[in-house]
Amino acid sequence: AGRNSAMAAKAERLGTELSCSICLDFFKDPVLLECGHHFCRACISQVWDRAAGDLSCPQCRQVFSQRNMKSNQLVDNIVEIFRTETASSQSEKQDQVEGKELYCTEHEEKLKLFCEEDDKAICVICGMSRNHKTHNLMSITEAVEIYKEKLEGSLQALQNHLKQASESLIQEVKERKTLQAKTASLRKQIEEEFSKLHQYLEEEEKNLKAKLEEEEKKHLETLKKSQEAITKEVSRLKRTVTEIEGCLQYNSVEMLAEKEMEPLIFRCCKQNPSVHECWNQLIVVNLCEGEFIGPLQYRVWKRMKSIISPVPESVAIDTKTAHRRLIVSEDRSSVQFSDEYQGVPDNLERFINRFAALGPEGLTSGRHYWEVKVGDTRFWSLGVVRESVERKKTTVPSPVNGFYLLCKNFSFGVYYARWANLPLTVEPRKIGVYVDYEGGQVSFYNADNMSHIYTYTDTFTERMYPYFRTFSDGAKNKFDRRFFKN
Repeated sequence: AGRNSAMAAKAERLGTELSCSICLDFFKDPVLLECGHHFCRACISQVWDRAAGDLSCPQCRQVFSQRNMKSNQLVDNIVEIFRTETASSQSEKQDQVEGKELYCTEHEEKLKLFCEEDDKAICVICGMSRNHKTHNLMSITEAVEIYKEKLEGSLQALQNHLKQASESLIQEVKERKTLQAKTASLRKQIEEEFSKLHQYLEEEEKNLKAKLEEEEKKHLETLKKSQEAITKEVSRLKRTVTEIEGCLQYNSVEMLAEKEMEPLIFRCCKQNPSVHECWNQLIVVNLCEGEFIGPLQYRVWKRMKSIISPVPESVAIDTKTAHRRLIVSEDRSSVQFSDEYQGVPDNLERFINRFAALGPEGLTSGRHYWEVKVGDTRFWSLGVVRESVERKKTTVPSPVNGFYLLCKNFSFGVYYARWANLPLTVEPRKIGVYVDYEGGQVSFYNADNMSHIYTYTDTFTERMYPYFRTFSDGAKNKFDRRFFKN
């Protein structure tokens, strides 16, 4: 028995090795991939047909540039031999089982009944015995039909599960490809964004160094001319000094006889004005360090804003949309909640279902960013909404209804299918809102440190408007919210 059990275990392991990991059945037309794994030709072709992006092995995830698969006739032959031997062995076992259980071992009568309680086939004598007298009995034929039906039901369920598992595997491969493609796209965007900054900084450095070199060259040229003039004057003075020293070696008569004193004295007293000017220039030649150092990084950063996109935009408040209990400042840069209704008409654009207001300019393309100061207020909502959002009747402020919002209602959260809390470790006092219209992205940031808070993704087809909502929590004070650029 132990030997038979070991042989059965080996056969089971061999059967597993000869089975496709996609369909979980024996290989049919097996093919070998470059990574060394085998699959049914139809199975791997189906997986690759449905996958987006690069091709990969469903087992080890190795990526391939081409559909390289080789037929493996040897494995196909082994599968066929194993299938035949397994079927023959099972047939022999079935014959043995039928031969042993055809007759009752106790009464040597044919097994014609089936006991549901004991889950076994019995003879008629066993059925009339005390052990089975109160049990539910049925004919062997009836029991076979019942269990066949149950097995067929189980088989159908297993086949459905197998189909779902195979489809899940295909979907998982597809999701992996999608993730890799998205990651590659984001990586490229990051590289492009930083490349612009690197290029700008490199050009700024190059230009500043070139200007410094030009200044150096100009001052060196001045110093060179001064040096040449001074060197020339030094030579002249040395000659004169030598001449005078030579005269002083003569006695008085010889000195007066050999030299003309007045021209010599004139040369001694003569001063070259250009040389004198060069001496003065040595003092005034000065490189202006403030132009090259100073708050250099800050100066470059301020100039660099000209290439940054998007930069914070100035967002005013559209008074035609503000709820009648909101007070909009004269410059339309801030809004306050009021206990009293304002004397404004109930026009079509105005919100009456929430204490909200919109920005006047709708977004239909491009990337945009603005910041909103929220301070320590306990209740607010901000973000963007579609132009068609309901402004009169109460609706859930979720994306399905055109709202893409970050909210604070004692705690921070967002509405998607339902309200979801956002556990923030640092409470933001200024919120940055980023919209990429073509990319279908709305993101929120803590504008003080630019840490990411939450992102919505969708497809935008309507005009999108900046949105802000503020309301009272029962306190007497009013809330001042300001949209601003810098």
